[in-house]
Amino acid sequence: MIKINVVGCTGKLGIMIIKTILNKKDVELIDAIGRKGNQYIGQDISVIIGGQNRGIIISDSILDAKECDVFIDCTNAENFIANNIEQYKKKKKPLVIATTGFDNNSLEQIKKLSVEMPVLQSGNFSIALHDFIETLKFAVKRISVDTDVQIIEFHHNQKKDAPSGTAKMIQDALIQNNMRLNYDNVKICSVRGGNIFGEHQVIFANCKDEVTEYKHQVSSREAFSNGAVDVAKWLSNQQNGAYNMDDFCGRYS
Repeated sequence: MIKINVVGCTGKLGIMIIKTILNKKDVELIDAIGRKGNQYIGQDISVIIGGQNRGIIISDSILDAKECDVFIDCTNAENFIANNIEQYKKKKKPLVIATTGFDNNSLEQIKKLSVEMPVLQSGNFSIALHDFIETLKFAVKRISVDTDVQIIEFHHNQKKDAPSGTAKMIQDALIQNNMRLNYDNVKICSVRGGNIFGEHQVIFANCKDEVTEYKHQVSSREAFSNGAVDVAKWLSNQQNGAYNMDDFCGRYS
């Protein structure tokens, strides 16, 4: 039984991760942590997930959290760097970072953190999305020199970062697998609207009147929460170091 603490539990993804943990038999939710001043601090998690009391009170301190095997942090980049990272240094527990929007300096701080504990940070925890990117890596090597490459990503209207972390992952993969491509000729178009969970399109358009489109779409946050929990189980048994979804998905290869 893997014991998990969820940080950022009152957000949309945090709530879904908690529900996912509670529905699995091989993991256990030990603590749920929100931001200081959050309206739900001190209340049972039932106020955010519904149903009867679960006996788990939402707290506001990572340092005072109950002992666990692994943390899942789904707050936001600003709060993670400003408030959470120093607390994780003291706890020294495996850490899954399920948030995006980090700048290069923040990513460097996360890399230093991974010297002291196993850390996996990803812009997307969908296993199918990882397979989608692997397909793109193969396809982009075969495009003709007259082919233009563009990325279009769609998300809900409350998503703060644009382009998304997933779109940047796709962009990096395309550029790394075709020497002709760079950040100037592989642009990302970001669309924000309604409750769109996430959709990413990659378009290959050549000058011979041919267009090839690749698309990955999710219809609920369960794809992300299931992936994050599976990653947390795996990370709890890893050595100190920085990991990504390639490491997790490549464990069977």
